[in-house]
Formats: sequence, structure tokens, C-alpha cells
Amino acid sequence: MTHLMKRTLWLYLGLSLVVLAGYASAQSSSDVTGTWVGSTVRGAATMTMVLKQTGNRVTGTIVGAGTDDGRVDGIVNGNTIRLWFDQGIDDTPSLNIKENEITGMLSGTEITFRRVGRSS
Repeated sequence: MTHLMKRTLWLYLGLSLVVLAGYASAQSSSDVTGTWVGSTVRGAATMTMVLKQTGNRVTGTIVGAGTDDGRVDGIVNGNTIRLWFDQGIDDTPSLNIKENEITGMLSGTEITFRRVGRSS
């Protein structure tokens, strides 16, 4: 192998590592740990969720959701979260996470949660 071929090989290897590192960081999940306050577009209900994320799993509580008050579990996948209420019986479609905001449809109504505090 010539010196030029070795240099070219190292260059391709280095570029591949940079591309893979960028892909891995782009695929990292959002962290939803904290207190979230949400309301529907109609403003009929105000809900508060306190969430704790470990890996991609989420546990916590929700208040203000009527019959779904109590424990909430979830899974974060990239910039989406799916929640389960009432010990997994009721669930949500994927909700979108963007920094300190979670948005989507919940029971046919548009909802927005905003993070008001981070828990450790």
C-alpha cells in the first residue's frame, strides 16, 4: 500500500467517524424530566405532570386529567413521547417534544404542555 493510499484510507476513516458521531447525536432522545403544565386549545382543562426520565423510560404523575389523574408512564423516542395513563390501559398517540414544550393530540383535542421546572 502506497503512502498516498494510506493517507486516503485514514481520511475516509476519519470522515466516517465524524458522520457517525453526528448521526448519533441527532438521534439522542429528549429529556422530559421536570414539571409540565398543559392545557387544551379550548382552555377547558389545566393539567400538571411531574415526570422523571431514566434512559428512554418515563414515570410520573398527572393531576387535572379527570379520570386519568394518577400515575403516568411513557417512552421517549427521539423527539416524541408516548404516554400511558391508568396503569397502561389508556395511552396517547406520539406527542412532539421541542425543548420545553410537548404538543400533540390528546383525546381528539390539541394540547400543549410547557416545562415550568426541572427536577434533579
